[in-house]
Amino acid sequence: MPTINLNFLERAIQIATNGLYTTRPNPRVGCVIADKDVFIAEGWHEYAGEPHAERIALEMAGPKAQGATAYVSLEPCCHHGKTPPCTEALIQAGIKQVVVAMCDPNPLVAGKGLDRLQQAGIEVVTIASYEAAALALNPGFVKRMTRGLPWVYCKMAMSIDGRCGPASGK
Repeated sequence: MPTINLNFLERAIQIATNGLYTTRPNPRVGCVIADKDVFIAEGWHEYAGEPHAERIALEMAGPKAQGATAYVSLEPCCHHGKTPPCTEALIQAGIKQVVVAMCDPNPLVAGKGLDRLQQAGIEVVTIASYEAAALALNPGFVKRMTRGLPWVYCKMAMSIDGRCGPASGK
């Protein structure tokens, strides 16, 4: 079993925040590729409709990805959308282990991505203690996928008594 360095998973979660405001309706995802304790490459999902974090990191890693570990903030996708499945890219690159912080709540994925990787002989490890951090990256995506409802923000300017202005009308 390859060594797991949780610093790389933390980095994947951290760089996923770079996709804030640009990935919608897709989730924010970060990926770090490493071999033992040696950093190889990283990537994050930058824009909806463009390559996902895993593909960006794999492109940066090139042949060094062979036999390495991919640390991903969210389960790799296994379906065709605007981009091909990340699971297939990980398999073709020769990744030996995938460490994820959270399973994807999208019904098109929802554990199927991890199953596909395992079927290809890749060791899959889910680190449950990082799920809350990964969930915090994508509250709107998770709520939409699990409950069919949007994540709503409400910003209000009001006085302490719940009004738009003081009782004097000023």
